[in-house]
Amino acid sequence: MSQGMENIYNWHIADEKLKQGTKYERLAAVVFKALNTSDIVMHDLRLRGDGKNTPHQIDVTIERDNKSKRVLIECKDYDKKVGIGIVRDFYGAISQIKPDEAFVVTTEGYTRGARSFAEEEKIKLAILRVFSEEDWDGRIRKIHIKSSFKSIKERPQISWIPASQEEIDNFRANANKNEANSVQDTNTVETFFYDKHGEPQENLQSVLQPIFNNLPRNIDSPTTGYHEFESTKYVKMAGLLLGIKGFSYEFLSEEIVMEEILDAGKKIALLLFEVIDGTSDKVIFDQDLDKWTFNEDGEVVPKDSV
Repeated sequence: MSQGMENIYNWHIADEKLKQGTKYERLAAVVFKALNTSDIVMHDLRLRGDGKNTPHQIDVTIERDNKSKRVLIECKDYDKKVGIGIVRDFYGAISQIKPDEAFVVTTEGYTRGARSFAEEEKIKLAILRVFSEEDWDGRIRKIHIKSSFKSIKERPQISWIPASQEEIDNFRANANKNEANSVQDTNTVETFFYDKHGEPQENLQSVLQPIFNNLPRNIDSPTTGYHEFESTKYVKMAGLLLGIKGFSYEFLSEEIVMEEILDAGKKIALLLFEVIDGTSDKVIFDQDLDKWTFNEDGEVVPKDSV
């Protein structure tokens, strides 16, 4: 195993002594788990085909879709290309166990013979190696997202429109008795609409907010208009009920511009995982590895679960 691969395993999975090749197998298991967290990913199982007596050691096994699909993975931490012999030997296990998919994963690639045999037998070949700075070529490191929206600048000014002249006359008569001063001022933060008996019905803000959310906004001039309710509502002003049919409004608007940068550079690119048929090409970051470990059964599990 390269020193880079070993350091990645020690720093992000576990600093432990394992036999040659095991850390690479376990790194591959974690990568497959990170790529699809709903999979059950196991390291180092002995499996037999149905009706077969010979067990096969499988480096990484994946069960997915509630165990209805099985994936077998052979891992080779080589400093040279994997040849046809390795792929052919793995095919012996595949032919007996009959998984839904099978992968060979290595660091340096495959010979022409290995690629040809794998293609014939529908075995997927993948590369898992240390990520290098050159691997950023052709990849997006930063995404700039710029958006703007128009927002109401301050609380709108509203004036209630009485439902009828009779409502105005009754309110004024009662207001004079109570020495009230105005029919236009009201608290629009903690006020309710009422029924005609003075019982609270709806929070005023919960009714008005959707109305204002749907109104057009003019940046260069005040927005003014009138909204009419479907039925009469009642508000309290100076302790008195006033039946209203709607309200007029005026407000100023402003344009708010927001910019967000999604920067892959804030994460550390550690590994490159690539299936050579082009079906997968993924950068594996520190955050993808840091959350996983292995339980006693060899299953990849979250670190906070053990």
